Amino acid sequence: MSKSPSSHSPRLPRLRSRLRHYGRLHGYALFSSLGALWRNPWVTVMTLMAIGVTLALPLTFYLTLDNLYALSGRFEESWRISLYLQPEVSESEGIELLTKLRGHEAVAAAKLIDKEAGLADFRRYSGFGEVLDALEENPLPVVIEVLPEKRWRTPQRLRTLVEEWREYPAVDLAQWDMHWLQRLRALLQMAERGGILLGGILGLAVLLTVGNTIRLELQSRQPEIEVMKLLGATHRFIRRPFLYAGFWYGWMGGLLGWLTVGGIWLALQPPVQRLVALYNGSFSLHFLSLGEILEFWMFSCGLGMLGAWLVATRHLWRLKV
Repeated sequence: MSKSPSSHSPRLPRLRSRLRHYGRLHGYALFSSLGALWRNPWVTVMTLMAIGVTLALPLTFYLTLDNLYALSGRFEESWRISLYLQPEVSESEGIELLTKLRGHEAVAAAKLIDKEAGLADFRRYSGFGEVLDALEENPLPVVIEVLPEKRWRTPQRLRTLVEEWREYPAVDLAQWDMHWLQRLRALLQMAERGGILLGGILGLAVLLTVGNTIRLELQSRQPEIEVMKLLGATHRFIRRPFLYAGFWYGWMGGLLGWLTVGGIWLALQPPVQRLVALYNGSFSLHFLSLGEILEFWMFSCGLGMLGAWLVATRHLWRLKV
């Protein structure tokens, strides 16, 4: 026989009452812990400054690496293979070879640079315009620039393509210079590993900073805690305001670290723009996305609460009351 809906009705008010009671306890602990920080402004400010600077260091490192990865990804031209044709190869023969290359499975795009276009580019970038004008004929060959498909953009596959196209009768020289970009990416990967280690070490420093501050607060409130234990308060009840104090330290320290990194980003943006303009580029520094900011805040709050929990739990278990 099934129970009537009315048999469940007494449980709902009890559940609501429990939730309201639970919310009041946590709300009181949340704001009372904030008031405790406000009553000790000097200690609070010094702790927040230490946490903010400590968190700003790995965040700045992460943002720098992120921008460098974005910058290295923009060097699409570095994946191009340049095919310098034989001096006697005409433009029409170059177009035939271009059509053949476009049908190759490894080619994403290809373009032909005729002798006149190559000479104009050389005159523009070399500064030897007067010397070139004295020449009776154009000494530059027809050039085909090939951009491989993404799945072919590995050093081993690109070397295979270079060796294959070098054997074409019309090709005098096949050139691909990616060694500098490979070195850059290897350095970035090494720096990324170092950044992870640095973030772990500095995260531990935040943990110890919050833990030490909470330890001092526990010692100053030792008589109050002993009375609460004598009256039957549980460890969870006593520990709750200290956990929220750790949360506030993490939240405000993370905010301070984020503002510090934002100030560094604003200060670097104009000189970076001037440098990019000198190279006729369009790159601009990008800042943290909303998701990355939220992850950073969650990380800083988690460190603060973890440090507070470890110290408070150890302190409470050591009490002999």
